Parts: sequence; structure tokens; C-alpha cells
Amino acid sequence: MKCTVRTRSRKNVFDIPPIASLRSDFEIKKEKEDSKVRILETWPDGSLRLVMVNGKVLSIVVRKKNNGFPDSVEINGTRYSVDVNKIDSSHYGGAEKSAKKVSGNITAVLPGQISSLRVKPGQAVKKGQLLGILEAMKMENEILAPCDGKIKAVKIEQGQTVMRGDLILEII
Repeated sequence: MKCTVRTRSRKNVFDIPPIASLRSDFEIKKEKEDSKVRILETWPDGSLRLVMVNGKVLSIVVRKKNNGFPDSVEINGTRYSVDVNKIDSSHYGGAEKSAKKVSGNITAVLPGQISSLRVKPGQAVKKGQLLGILEAMKMENEILAPCDGKIKAVKIEQGQTVMRGDLILEII
């Protein structure tokens, strides 16, 4: 996902890898330098709260527009406006509609942790079959097959954290 953060004095463009939401450690590639990021804590909705960037701990608050897209990000008390040029993940909504066009794509309905996966690539499944468990807010949510088919790909591993809209499985 390519993001642009604008301040009064400059514009900063950076890429967040598509797997960033699934890991607590990742790198952000900017125009002239790379940064190592570690997610330390999230809010109950799954958005970032505390992150460590190149060894420095930052407090994060994301303010969203009515459509769910980020409007601004507050970092250690300083507010920055945000302009998201391209969304290839559905952390901020919108991508669920495109995922529904391709039957068999299973996305997370809310942020949480995958506590159980019961299928592997190549395995045949029936509509309504239990594929795994997404644990969120101390509740277990069943991940069910939306159609008959075969597991094309498993995009996450047991124990990984997902955000709302992240692709979990593909069925063909």
C-alpha cells in the first residue's frame, strides 16, 4: 500500500508491505531510506496504538473519516493529515466489495488472532464447513466455507493477527 503523509513543510511518500498487518515486525520502504517497525500495542479495533520505529517508541492515534478511510494520524501528540493513494488491503474498508466479486475469497470480518486453522491447500471443502477460528475480544468466531470447492491458498498461519478485511483463505 502506498501512503502519502503531508505536513506543512513537506510530503512523505512510503510503501507499507501487504503483509504488514500479519506481522508485528516489518520494514517500511521510503523514497530515500528504510525503517524497521515493530507493533507494540493495538487499540481494541485493531488499529495501531504504540509502535517502535528504528528503536524509538511512538504513540499513534488514527482519526478516520465517515467512510472509514484515515483522515489524520496523531504521532506523539502531533497531528498529520493522510492521503491514501491506493488501497490494496481493506484495513480502512472498501476492499470487501471487490473481494465478494471473486467467490471463495475469505476475509477477516474483524481484527483478531487466528487461533485455529483446519484446512490446507488442495483440500476439498463443502459450503458451511468449519475452516478455522478467529479469536477477537475473548470470543471465538467460526470461519466457514462460503461455497463448495478446493482450498487454493492459505494466506495466514495459526497464531497470526489479522485486521478486518485481510485475506485469510482462497477457495476455487
